Amino acid sequence: MNKNIFQKIIHNEILAYKVAENSDHLAFLDIHPIKIGHTLVISKKSNRDKIFSLSEKEFISIMYFTRKIALGIEKVIPCNRVGIFVMGFEIPHVHIHLIPMDKESDGNFSKKRIVLSSKNFKFLSEKIKNSIRKI
Repeated sequence: MNKNIFQKIIHNEILAYKVAENSDHLAFLDIHPIKIGHTLVISKKSNRDKIFSLSEKEFISIMYFTRKIALGIEKVIPCNRVGIFVMGFEIPHVHIHLIPMDKESDGNFSKKRIVLSSKNFKFLSEKIKNSIRKI
């Protein structure tokens, strides 16, 4: 079976800058962020590609986890709000984008992505991880 990139991240076959994890979910920084702090939340147990195909229990669980991550991002990244996006066209695995936003255009997935160094990703992931621990 071919694993998608998220399944490889779940199995630690690919490096990810993780900010939170439990037995069912994983949150990590998007390697090609739209904005600094752009974080992905994925299900570790389900490899379905549509969020509404999750069971009610799985849906509520991932949303509960996502809320905690968003609150942690808001504590670290100055922004007006954290936007939540669910599209899933590029990788067939349920995933949620959390993007710090000040204006609606900050959620434009067509715009040029930000490039960060490994050092910056590590620093940012630790800051967000520490803020989530305090929630």
